[in-house]
Amino acid sequence: MRNEKDIRLRIDMLQGQSKMIAEMLVKALSERNTISINEYSARLVNIRDRIEELLWVLNKKGTPSNFLLEVYTINMPGKKEVSLTVGQILEKLKIGELTMNDLQADVGDKVRKAALHSKRLKSDYKIT
Repeated sequence: MRNEKDIRLRIDMLQGQSKMIAEMLVKALSERNTISINEYSARLVNIRDRIEELLWVLNKKGTPSNFLLEVYTINMPGKKEVSLTVGQILEKLKIGELTMNDLQADVGDKVRKAALHSKRLKSDYKIT
């Protein structure tokens, strides 16, 4: 069975790939290119499934799940409800699209826990 750090690195790589594909999907949506939309959507589903499998392996090893992948529905300021992962919420907080006051109490707690958890993960991968 794979080493836990190897699995986490694979998950990080897949998350990076999904971010790039999501950006290409946004571009395809703006251009209304249905062939590309279908292709990128299928790729995102495939990557999500692989990430879920790897998280399952980590959970079987007794490690906590990845908080950054949990999805919550929130009210964006000036917009209607959207579903975002905790990782996406953290990014929106970083760039100022959201504030902690915009989040429900339970979501805010999860975001704080995820931020602490991801900070710990980053320190595990530092190369000295």
